Parts: sequence; structure tokens; C-alpha cells
Amino acid sequence: MRIDFYYFSYQCPLNDNMLRLLDEYKDKSEIYIHDFSENRQIAEQMKIYFPTLTVLDGNKRYYSPLNKSFMEQVSQGVYPIECPYLPEQSDKVAEYYIKPIKLSDIDDACACCGSRTESNCCKKKSFLEKSRQNIYGFIHTDSNGNLVGGAEYLPANSVPYNVPHNDDIAFITCVYMSDSEFDYKTVPLKALEKYLKEKYSKVIAVSDEKGVFPNGNLEFFMRNGYTDEGIIFEDPNYCRLHLVSKKL
Repeated sequence: MRIDFYYFSYQCPLNDNMLRLLDEYKDKSEIYIHDFSENRQIAEQMKIYFPTLTVLDGNKRYYSPLNKSFMEQVSQGVYPIECPYLPEQSDKVAEYYIKPIKLSDIDDACACCGSRTESNCCKKKSFLEKSRQNIYGFIHTDSNGNLVGGAEYLPANSVPYNVPHNDDIAFITCVYMSDSEFDYKTVPLKALEKYLKEKYSKVIAVSDEKGVFPNGNLEFFMRNGYTDEGIIFEDPNYCRLHLVSKKL
């Protein structure tokens, strides 16, 4: 079975984990790797709005992070079943401690994905260094210093997705970690917006309508004053993605 794996460099630390996993199966499947971070044409042609996209045999698309179970099924010629990630999310905002994400804090931010390694932290740090920013977002920690939420961004001009690109637009790459009891994402998002206001006039993001990957759900952004700019991509089996925006 042919696997085409598209990835946005190391924007997500899990990308490093997935590339290592693919390497383990290079002798069991026909694998092709495509880094689209510098190629907007690929992202537009393939309608990519996630940090990775896996395509089997040229037509079956998968959006979730790759894992061992997925690769085992593929190596046996089986198309895995993928379901949208639809966790219950509270709208009760919690606020603890907020701090900016600098290069020295990348290890803390990488904990959001649940599988932080020395390798994927280093890869993400090298990726972010290229944009030469002082701050890359904000993280939210509880009284014990545990990561509970965060919000990260890149200048829209450095994002390969088919979204508006302009010097005065910031793109939210990810907001993360809320649960059925509390919304831990709103506070770091507000901190990020306040910071971005110094340099940008508008912030945009891509959000799934119901799921939290990527970002979202849409209700979360509407609750925080964003405008729904409409549907930019739909896969009836997994997602309906909206572009959202907010003037700063």
C-alpha cells in the first residue's frame, strides 16, 4: 500500500514522532514524505489545513496523528477506520498562571501533545527559530506548574495553508487543552491577542466546526469574539473547517 505523508515541518512536535514511526515501516510499505512548509502550492492542491495529512493509495485521506496501530493495519493492506476527535468541552473559563512561550520554554509547550521527547522539542525549537520572534505564544499552567492550556501563532506570511497572507495578519497555529470541566484555552488566547495587537491588525485561525483538531471547536472561537469567514474545506467523513478572524 502506498503512503503519502504530508507535514508542516516541525510546527507540531508530534511530526517528529510520526516521521520516526514511518521510518520503522519503510520496508513494509511504499512511503513518500512531503514537507509542504515552503510549498503553498502543495498545501492548496491537496487542501491541507492540518499539520499533517496522510493519504493512502492516492485517495483515502487521514488527519489524525499516526500511531503504531495505524501503521500495522496499513502494512497488512487494511484501510484503518478514523473517527473525528470530539471531546466534551466546558465553557467555564479557568485562570491560573500565564507565561509567554520563548525558545527557552519550548519543552514546556511540547507537553501539550502528551509525548514530549528531547528530539521533538529540539526539532520544534529549530523550526520556530527561523521566524526570529521574541514570543511564540502563551502557556497556561496550574499551581503545580503543570501545563493545562496554551495558544501559539506564526506570522500569516510564513504559513503554507491557503489562507489570507499579509504582513499585518497573525495566524493561530494551535490552541490547546480544555476538558469537560473547564476552558483552559481562553485565557492564553486572550494573552496572545493582547501581545499580537502591538504588531498585527488581525488574527486568523482554522477551526473544525465540531472537533478540536485543528483548534476549535467553532463555538469556542465564536464565544471569544471571532467572525466566521465561512467553510474552507469539508470532508464528510471527518471535518468541516472554517476560517475565523478577529480584528485586534
